[in-house]
Parts: sequence; structure tokens; C-alpha cells
Amino acid sequence: MENKWIEIFLWYACSLKCSFCFQKDLRYEFKKNLEFEEVENMIKKGFLDGKRFIVFSWWESTLDRNLKKYVALCKETGYEDIRIHTNGLSFSNADLLKEYVDLWTTGVVISIHGYWAIHDKLVKLDGAFEKVKKTLVNLYDIKKENPNFTIDTNSVLTRYNKGNLKSLFKFLSYFPITRAQIVQLYSLYLFTKEEKQKLYVPYDDFRDELDDIVDTPNINITLENFPFCKVNERSWKHIEERQRYNNDAFWYLWEGLEESSCSYLKNCLNCKRKEKCTWVPKDYREVFPNEEFIL
Repeated sequence: MENKWIEIFLWYACSLKCSFCFQKDLRYEFKKNLEFEEVENMIKKGFLDGKRFIVFSWWESTLDRNLKKYVALCKETGYEDIRIHTNGLSFSNADLLKEYVDLWTTGVVISIHGYWAIHDKLVKLDGAFEKVKKTLVNLYDIKKENPNFTIDTNSVLTRYNKGNLKSLFKFLSYFPITRAQIVQLYSLYLFTKEEKQKLYVPYDDFRDELDDIVDTPNINITLENFPFCKVNERSWKHIEERQRYNNDAFWYLWEGLEESSCSYLKNCLNCKRKEKCTWVPKDYREVFPNEEFIL
């Protein structure tokens, strides 16, 4: 299937300090956002390469003073789907959100990692959850006016929110979420092994909680970086049906750095589901080197 997505990483600055953020302290080293002309060239090149859907992200895209101009330029260029990945703080301002929608923003991806105090603890900002809640209420109003508007959420699994995610997804089920994704941590290449050990939750320890989450009514749960062999069979369809952006990204900020990723294991090669599986994060294997993966 031809890849129609492009994702543009705008800059490192963020209004949160998530304990699991795989950019870690780079935000303090790379404080300057991209020049308008750089992003303009990326937008135009992506369209010439056949891309029609675009996502602005990293780390808090709404902090970029030119983001409204980029959205307007995308519409003018001819992009069909224009989305913003955000931590949800800025769009607690309903007027600001409406400005972006009027400029032809067609969807958002909201990062939310726990219910109430757990989210605030993970992102290291008191009151963060309350602002994200206001953003979801604002998005609910947008969705009523525009049923095609996309609202996705993204939640990472860590030792700090394990046991709390069931409450989070019950809360999210009251909103018109298009897709609510749970992500196993990956790309922690800037963290020490000891730091990774404090964050990772073993797949086997999450099976039962995941089953309860999947049973949450009125919400489309999807999984990323969860191999089939590490969830119960009832959750397999949530791996197969997860939404993939399958995007091309401009990795201009990563020169000299090696990003961690997911990979097949020896047993995976004999699995009939390997083509649809999300494989195993390399960093996870570093923390649990002796764990078996057999379907």
C-alpha cells in the first residue's frame, strides 16, 4: 500500500517533563525551533512526493509560533488531512482550538498517560489532567459540528500508570475518541539500563489489566509494540486493526543519534502472524533478555 503520510517534527521544546520521554534532556540542548522556510520546503516536498496527509508533532507542536501558518500552507498546498499531535494543554483554550479548526486542521492526537493525579505525576505538572479534560470537552463540541474530525489519544504503559489505565480508558470512553492507543515504551536509547528497568512493565504482568481495558464499552482500543504472543488471544484483533499512519518522517534532528526500534526474534520467524505483528522493542529486550516469546 502506498505511503500517503508525512510527519514533521518541529522542535524539542515542550511544556511538560514526562519521566519516560525518549528525548530526555535534549530539550535543553536544542532550544531553537526550525525556521519557517525549512518547514515550508518540507511541506511542499512532501506534497510533490505524493503525500496527502500530514502530522505536526514533537515535542509540543502548539508551542511553535508558526504552526497556524503551517496548517494554512498545508491547506493551500492541497493536503487532505492535517493533524496536530499535542499534549492537550494549549487546546484547553476553546477559542484557540477553533482557530486551528477554521484553518483546516482535520484532527488531533492527544497524549494522555493516566487518570487525574497519575497523569500529573507522569508529566510532572500539577493540573495537567484538568487541562486535558477541558481540551477533550472542547473537542467534543468540535466533533458535534464536524463528525469527520479525528480525535486520537496516545498513552504509554509504564510502571507508574500500570493499574491506573483501566480508569483512564473508562474516562476516555465518555468522549467521541476515534482511536485510543496504548503503546509499549520504545526508543529509550538515551536512558541507562537501570533507568529503563524502572519504566518497563513486563507484557505478562499487563495481560489481565489489558483484558479489562479492552472490555471498556464505547471506545476503540488499539495497541502498538505489543506482540501477539504477549497478549491474550481476545486482544489479537486490537493489534491487527490498529491504525497505522505508516508515515515518512523528516529525521533532521537525529543526526549522530541512533534511535532504538522494534525487531523480530528468532522465534518470530516461524510465527504465522509475524507480518501483522508489532514485534519487540529492542530496549525491552535489553531489560528482559531471557524472556521467551513463543506464540
